[in-house]
Amino acid sequence: MKIVYICRSIIPSRTANSINVMKMCSAFAVLGHEVTLLAPWTKKLEEKNINNIYEYYGVEENFILKKVFSPNIKYLKKRIYSLRCLSIVKEIKPDLVYGRDESLAFYLTQKNDFLTLFEKHEPLKEKEKFLNYFFHKFIQSSKTTKLVTISNALKTIYQNSYNINPNAILVAHSGTNKIPNNDIPKNVKLNSSRVQIGYVGSLLKGKGVEIIVELAKEMQNVDFHIIGGNQKDLDFWKTNGSYTNLIFHGFVSPKETYKYRNMCDILLAPYQSNKEGNRLSEFMSPIKLFEYMSSKKAIICSDFKVYREVINEECAVLVDYKNITQWKDAINNLINDKDKKNKLAQNGYEIFLENYTWEKRAQNIIDFALIK
Repeated sequence: MKIVYICRSIIPSRTANSINVMKMCSAFAVLGHEVTLLAPWTKKLEEKNINNIYEYYGVEENFILKKVFSPNIKYLKKRIYSLRCLSIVKEIKPDLVYGRDESLAFYLTQKNDFLTLFEKHEPLKEKEKFLNYFFHKFIQSSKTTKLVTISNALKTIYQNSYNINPNAILVAHSGTNKIPNNDIPKNVKLNSSRVQIGYVGSLLKGKGVEIIVELAKEMQNVDFHIIGGNQKDLDFWKTNGSYTNLIFHGFVSPKETYKYRNMCDILLAPYQSNKEGNRLSEFMSPIKLFEYMSSKKAIICSDFKVYREVINEECAVLVDYKNITQWKDAINNLINDKDKKNKLAQNGYEIFLENYTWEKRAQNIIDFALIK
């Protein structure tokens, strides 16, 4: 098939959405499809000093990345970008238009009789009236309109809010790639006599970094590694969490993060609730969990209903997100019970291989798109 993927992600950048987009395009191509990715031309916002975008994201150069002009004019940039995307789609004449973020673009391609599938990662926001208007038109423009969501919780929101037939919504949780499980970063010195615990991801509010800082304070016999964050966030947390057993590694390129996961014995996913400013905990499909599972490591994760869509007590330890005692007990139990730690890691790895590779996700989406 010819596939055109449309997004609004800044490429290259450090954002999780750009990683998702690049990985999915590569996965479609691995399955044998001819893929063109359309992304906005945003030079001022892009990550600097990237010689090869594909290498930066750790994907094969097996699809075409085409940057599309998107002027920085408040009321025109989305209209102009979407119309230019439509023009390119008409030139390519794809069998499938797929992607995320830009409601108008997908409404236009569907209206012009291209098979179109739209992926949603969160509910519509009331303030985005322009995009919401065209999402409604997209949903109503065809009796065969289909939608992809990243969790069952999000599917329920769209099904109930927009009266969409449940059979017209595919739940496709996030995914990740198989990785070499033995590679570790060469520039990091580890004390082999101490347990190494890691977190990979953003340092923004709601991600649970404060939990890790508190754990490092109270568990001086364990080393905690935090991988990720921009300089502003790093400066804040280093000021508020200056402990010898708490190591901030800063931002690591997407293709290298697996090495840092590999060097750890246990990986933490301390997501916080909506009350702490993270409404994504209600409906997200965290790529972090799939990456942790692919590293064949024991996972301790905040216990939210949406995460139980993909993990349970057979492959992770689930704890109250704000109960520091439960986090400490979970860590100590895994340290003292190596058989349990290894069993959780192996179970998680097997679940990942069976269900959550990018290629598996891409194939499920293709199959769903072709259902009449």
